[in-house]
Amino acid sequence: MVQLGKAVKGKAPTAPSRRAIIRVRMQDQTLEDLDKEGQMMRIRRDNLKNAMVEEQKLAHLNRMKILTHWRKVLRLAKTEQLKKVIQIYQQNHDREVDAKDAIL
Repeated sequence: MVQLGKAVKGKAPTAPSRRAIIRVRMQDQTLEDLDKEGQMMRIRRDNLKNAMVEEQKLAHLNRMKILTHWRKVLRLAKTEQLKKVIQIYQQNHDREVDAKDAIL
């Protein structure tokens, strides 16, 4: 029977039923499980952040290595080009000197 209104004076409070106790324990257990799951998620997130930072460092290092190698290749190409230009200037100079010597 459902009690309506104010509790009757002198009525003994009823003890919580076994089902209610079990339900409360299960809620506590699920809260603990949620806390553990949240903690595990934070740990995983931190690990992923650390891995991402490490990966960014390695990517930067590799980018610098590639850039250094590319500069070396460009430097060699420019050196060869300048040697050819110097050789052309040298030949022109020699030709002009020979022409002036022939005039004298």
